[in-house]
Amino acid sequence: MNMQRRNAALNYYYFILLLIGVLLSTVSRRLEPLCAVLPLAVALLYSRVVQTTPVFTVHCQVTPQRAFEGDPITVEMTLKAETAVPPIELWHVLPREATCVAGNNRVVCMLRPSEVRTFQHTIVFAQRGKYTLGRLYGRVHPATDLQPWLFESPQEQVCSVYPRIVPLPRHLPPLHTYASFGHYVSPSAGEGLEFAGVRQYSSGDRLRRVHWRTSLARQQLYVNDYYCERNADVVILLDTLVSIGTERVNTLDVAVRTAASLAAHYLYCKDRVGLINYGGVCTWVPPAVGQLQLHRLLDALLETRTHFSYLTKDVTLIPPRVMPPGALIFVLTTLLEPRLETALHDLLARAFQMVLVVLSPVYVMPNLPQPRQADAIARLWRLEMDLRLQQFRRAGVPVVLQDSADPLRGLHPAMASGPRWRQRFS
Repeated sequence: MNMQRRNAALNYYYFILLLIGVLLSTVSRRLEPLCAVLPLAVALLYSRVVQTTPVFTVHCQVTPQRAFEGDPITVEMTLKAETAVPPIELWHVLPREATCVAGNNRVVCMLRPSEVRTFQHTIVFAQRGKYTLGRLYGRVHPATDLQPWLFESPQEQVCSVYPRIVPLPRHLPPLHTYASFGHYVSPSAGEGLEFAGVRQYSSGDRLRRVHWRTSLARQQLYVNDYYCERNADVVILLDTLVSIGTERVNTLDVAVRTAASLAAHYLYCKDRVGLINYGGVCTWVPPAVGQLQLHRLLDALLETRTHFSYLTKDVTLIPPRVMPPGALIFVLTTLLEPRLETALHDLLARAFQMVLVVLSPVYVMPNLPQPRQADAIARLWRLEMDLRLQQFRRAGVPVVLQDSADPLRGLHPAMASGPRWRQRFS
């Protein structure tokens, strides 16, 4: 931490007044003007002769460094003085997206020798992203305050703010599942944890499955039988071609929060979840299971940005390991880019399970002066989307049109009313 002495603005005023006093005394040949500005000369001389440098240390700690939108982040600033410290002003520079909800990021205090002072303030980020915290600036005000000490303590710490996860009220089971560990129970018996019944022992059965109470009662071996466990492949396709709204509120952030909620829900059900950012630059995360996969998806969603380009990648070029056959695909889009409709038709032709979630630009628009204008815009948008989505509804694709601040509010009714999903939801 380097400290530098700088002249305060008051120095220049003192010099001007001192010069005026000397000139008046010279012109008038009287000592009164000189005596009037003499204290200013003494103050200027004292500030330059007496240069006692205070010795202290500054430490900043940010916890936690991984949080979700709206979660509180605590910043702790610690001052430790080795010598007496005159009034010191400490300022923690916050990003413009941050809001200080508790405490103060700018403090003023005095320290005695060997004294330790700790200040805390809590900040909240309402938007995802990576933010740099811990950049401290300070000023030490000496006795005259004509030459304060300025210092900078760059203890930068990167804080990752992930999109907010909203729990789904009900589970949305996929149509096709695969033999693996998971939450879906197969009607056939095999390897699993769900108890199915007791049957007679046959050659090849494991001894640890023997049901000893029944075997002793009937004087022959009986074994426990279990239902097979199954899981599914879920792929979230995020439209990054177009984003509508302001920098703070836009459709892309709404889509990212929706994708994070879907990913957390299906990973909790032990399904394999993947992510595809479909835009000018097509990136993806292959499907996998576990908590580590959730962190991979959140990191990918953290970096998601709009990439508009006149060239888009064909979905047929995406590797099969990223879009496994029979996977459940959630498409999150505003459907304002006609090129995406071509990709959706390709997915339908390849017999994928597809759920279309259409985000409305009405909920990210700035407040209009008349509420009737917003209602009219919402009705016109819904009529246009209903007309464009008829072909997908005829193909049996569940379509969800956003009609509230939560895009997933109508997801369960839309999937339950689909002709192919009725048996799964019954």
